[in-house]
Amino acid sequence: MKKILAIALCSVSIPCFAEIIRLSSPDKTESINYSCTDDGCSSWIDSDTGKISLFKDVPTSTVSAKWYSSRLAGVSFSCGSPCNVSFFYQKGNGASKPVHDVLALDAKRACVLKPTDDGKGIALAPIFYKDGIKYYWQARYSDSKFGFYIQSAVIFSTIKGKFQTDGRLKLSYLNKDGNNIEKLIDQKCPG
Repeated sequence: MKKILAIALCSVSIPCFAEIIRLSSPDKTESINYSCTDDGCSSWIDSDTGKISLFKDVPTSTVSAKWYSSRLAGVSFSCGSPCNVSFFYQKGNGASKPVHDVLALDAKRACVLKPTDDGKGIALAPIFYKDGIKYYWQARYSDSKFGFYIQSAVIFSTIKGKFQTDGRLKLSYLNKDGNNIEKLIDQKCPG
């Protein structure tokens, strides 16, 4: 009877067993973890200083996690197409605030290319900032120097970036005439 009651309770409530995905840091001192149930996904860091929650019960089923270097890890989840939200963790800096729609990552310098917070352009931004610089560089979608294709409903979806080994950004995008353009941005993320 007790077995039947336990099975009945599990089928009515949250799934009893959610698989926990655990990715250990290269030095095995910390791990980035996530788990998904019918109610959503959660992610956290287990470190020598304790458990650091990144997000809890987010209504998504698409989560990915990765150690980008021995010090920098990231977890992201889909919030629709082309929306994504990333959280980063770095030894010494802790967990980042949520970073929306990362277009490129410079793991060595803890910097991303992302849409500006006002949605009117793209920017190189530090992942971890307190009261310092918000953007190292930015370009407005309306900037004629770039001629971005602004007819898209989601302009940033037509823009890609890749950080070069020297820290410069190679920007690839669709211009207003429908041509693919590549530009090398000299502004680098400090580091």
